[in-house]
Amino acid sequence: MNKKKILYLLRSKINKIDYKIIKLLSSRESISLDILRYKIFHKFNVRDKTREIELFKNLKKYSEINKIDPLFIEQLFNLIVKNSIKIQEFNKKKIILNQKEYHCAYLGPIGSYSYIAYNSFIKKHKKNFLANEYPNFSSIIHAINNNDCQFALLPLENSISGIIPEVYDILKEQDKIYIIGETYLKIQHQLLSIKKCFFCDIENIYSHTQPFKQCSIFLEKFPEWKKHYFNSTSEAMKRLSLERKKNTVVIGNSIGGSFYNLKKIAINLSNKKNNVTRFILISKKQKKNLNNVSTKITMLLKISDSKKNHQEILKIFKNMNINLIKMIHQKYEKNKKNKIYFTEIQGNIFSQIIKDTLHRIKKYAEKIKILGCYAIEKYNNPLNKIEE
Repeated sequence: MNKKKILYLLRSKINKIDYKIIKLLSSRESISLDILRYKIFHKFNVRDKTREIELFKNLKKYSEINKIDPLFIEQLFNLIVKNSIKIQEFNKKKIILNQKEYHCAYLGPIGSYSYIAYNSFIKKHKKNFLANEYPNFSSIIHAINNNDCQFALLPLENSISGIIPEVYDILKEQDKIYIIGETYLKIQHQLLSIKKCFFCDIENIYSHTQPFKQCSIFLEKFPEWKKHYFNSTSEAMKRLSLERKKNTVVIGNSIGGSFYNLKKIAINLSNKKNNVTRFILISKKQKKNLNNVSTKITMLLKISDSKKNHQEILKIFKNMNINLIKMIHQKYEKNKKNKIYFTEIQGNIFSQIIKDTLHRIKKYAEKIKILGCYAIEKYNNPLNKIEE
């Protein structure tokens, strides 16, 4: 290998690290705004000098551990902290004067894919939410039903593993919860450990059930690894960072890995390259202001186990010129007499053509449960599917 090529490769590594630093700084800014919203809601002072002293004290200690000049780190973080204060001061009046605060639940702790999707969603839609992390889906629904949170962001389906059963069951069983928005997140699973290690030394692997499904082809190569299931990838990463087990790895993401100080030992673990998860925003109130936007309707159709009824409903959608986005049956459901189809169509629930279409469908469906009508998030969607 010639000298110029070696230099190019080394510079490429530097570029990748710089890109990661920028992404982490962007995540830090998002959390800084979450902290601001929380401070305003609970009437805390925006500036906390005790926290700043503690931060720089810890930074000095971490600098010495990692053998980097503490003075350089102090100067660098002086700029970062000043920028955070500037961002908080700039947004403070706008939050107080123009917007009402709402609590939004997500599957935590910090560093989960739900956490990443939440930050992406509020940035894109400029929502003024206070982030509330919960350990599992049942606690999220309890918070919604008890009005502790007005909204929740839940992962609904994945391009590899399909509909997420726990969330599907929530939509099926809860009567007063509606979908009012959606967002998509590209999933990039990584194998993380407390330090660089050989694959032959690994005995245990931590993660949520979904990454285990989505990375099954990779995991088939290591049948001796014992799987340990957690409520979220971030809970798994957090546990490993506390336990410091050298023979254990976790499937997680780069943001969570950096947050919990874990080392990346393998990337691109998903069964398919285009691994995407769709997240839905839910609330106890239906979305009403749907003018001048392209909308979709999500619903559950309970159909008796008859091919004729199913085919008749498909004909109605076709004859009424309705764009049928998705119509799938969850195969894990055991009821053989009736099938419930998770169905999505393009249209506005308040339009006459949709009202007429639903009226015609009632003849062939035992029950129609409308889960929500909301704006379509533009995305190259690999999740659409129709069962014939």
